[in-house]
Amino acid sequence: MNSLPNFEYDAHKASIDLSGLESFLESPAVAEPEREETETQVILRLLEQLYKVGELVKDTSERLVEAHEKLTSLTALVSLQNKQMEILSHYQAQAARAAGLEHSLAMALAENEKLKRSGWRKIFSWIK
Repeated sequence: MNSLPNFEYDAHKASIDLSGLESFLESPAVAEPEREETETQVILRLLEQLYKVGELVKDTSERLVEAHEKLTSLTALVSLQNKQMEILSHYQAQAARAAGLEHSLAMALAENEKLKRSGWRKIFSWIK
């Protein structure tokens, strides 16, 4: 950045030497310096930011509680479904055993009917 030109003030002439001021005026405008905040303004701004952070923490905490509750209920649901799957596999095995017993029972009933036939029927069934 350009340095400011030297201004010479002659008390006898009561005028200022403005030589070199042209190059300063042609340089890009310098931004206005920011107003300095007072200590009270800084504290108020920081308190406002702290309040916003507190609100965000509170919101996040509420979301975490909701997520934890959902996770707990889903865990319980998965546990219940696992128990139901174990029971289902047990019942499927029982159903397969029952089907086998039904088949054995049907075979035994057929054999029993065959043995109960009268003598003539036995002879006729043997001839066929």
